Amino acid sequence: MIKFIAEILGALIRLIYNIVGENYGLSIIIFTVLTKLLMFPVTYKQEKAMHEMKKVAPLEKEIREKYKGNNEKMAEELTKMYSEHKINPAGGCLSMLIQIPLIFAIFAIVKQPLTYIMQVPQDQMMKYGQEYAVEYLNKESITEREIKAYEIEIADNKDLINMDFIGLDFGAKPSDTFAKDESKRTNPIILLIPILSVVLAVVQNEINKKNSAMTKEQMEQQKGMMTMMPILSGYISYVMPLALGVYWLIGSVLQIITHLIINLMLKKSTIMIGGK
Repeated sequence: MIKFIAEILGALIRLIYNIVGENYGLSIIIFTVLTKLLMFPVTYKQEKAMHEMKKVAPLEKEIREKYKGNNEKMAEELTKMYSEHKINPAGGCLSMLIQIPLIFAIFAIVKQPLTYIMQVPQDQMMKYGQEYAVEYLNKESITEREIKAYEIEIADNKDLINMDFIGLDFGAKPSDTFAKDESKRTNPIILLIPILSVVLAVVQNEINKKNSAMTKEQMEQQKGMMTMMPILSGYISYVMPLALGVYWLIGSVLQIITHLIINLMLKKSTIMIGGK
């Protein structure tokens, strides 16, 4: 399924790439904005579901305390309460379920741009790989798996994708800033991407806390995951090509902006209903 999604999204990036004059970095930025716009209706439903869950949180707490020890009756009363308030408890998970395969597909795309974006035929890919192996790896042959690992280098060597954007190489990894081989070292400025990814992940955590209907006990249980997410965001942005880090970073900024817009929409809707 991930491969299928990656092929579709890769074709979309290729379309954008051709339209903007073959600029990979700009294509990734436009693609990120476009996907967030397409996801807006789903994100709105998720935020609305969480907003509604927060409103009935006191009732839920009351039911859980009243029927503690009687799980069957508790489930019955909670279902009844959700039904009366027209709330779907799983509504807040929809956006996450959609975004998980999307993120894995983006991982595949940025690691294998020739396969998913440029859609280079397999026989041509093997030829490029063989030439790269002889010239740069001092090897007479190369496996298909190794070619996948070296796609970015092959793309750069054969000048198949223009990865330069405002002086930054979108195929470079921030971790390569400290590479022992000086020829592989990248512009230190790209270290800002993983750093900012951590900062924005922390901001998103705080927003999610305020927007969440979870109790203090549930918050404590989720504390470990909330701590890990910023670390994971920073690590992935550090070891993966810059294209993924930029996608992640811009996506986080847009997610925060989307949250603020939806919050204003929900507040306005509540005031209008209250006014009637």
